Amino acid sequence: MEEHKLNNKGFTLIELLIAMIIVLIVMLGLLKGILEYNKFSIRAKIKDRATEIARQFSSYIESLPYVEDGSGVQSILYANNSSWNNVICSATSCSFFETETDFYSIGSPTLSNPIGGLSSNFRLYPSENTDNATCSCRGSNCPATLPVCTYQGFSGRRIYSAVNVAKIVDDYGRETGKAVSVMIWYFEPFTNDLKQMTTLVIKEKK
Repeated sequence: MEEHKLNNKGFTLIELLIAMIIVLIVMLGLLKGILEYNKFSIRAKIKDRATEIARQFSSYIESLPYVEDGSGVQSILYANNSSWNNVICSATSCSFFETETDFYSIGSPTLSNPIGGLSSNFRLYPSENTDNATCSCRGSNCPATLPVCTYQGFSGRRIYSAVNVAKIVDDYGRETGKAVSVMIWYFEPFTNDLKQMTTLVIKEKK
């Protein structure tokens, strides 16, 4: 009789141990799910922030007064690449925006140097790898006050902005507008993948 009780007690302890292992596995799975969701949430937040910056920077470009080349007025709305000074766009065709991939290229930034190896075409580009760093400007006719080009992201990652500018002319060489490529990029937390957003702003000469 005593031996039967001991066997029952031993069986109960084994069941308890198995139950504890099952609970531990469930808790580990739950913890992994929470961590994965947290990573997903941070990646979503930095993407939303980058989208917001792209929208704000595009709105800033749209708000600038139109400046015609040769006017002598200080502005960022001048092409920094000489081959973009006379982009011919007719009423029916403008192949430049499809064929000129450099107009949308940020260059070759890396995780260790996210503002290194940038395209030499930029009119505006990040000047420092610190939060709230203002833009630098290449070439002449740059304004004294420029918008922020380095922004705080999440998990220690920053978001960067740069701008390319092209002058649009008609078949007769008359200036009709400016095209501005607003480029945003960052390195995604946890995956370290380079992410880029590009917005094209067209300013018509009026």
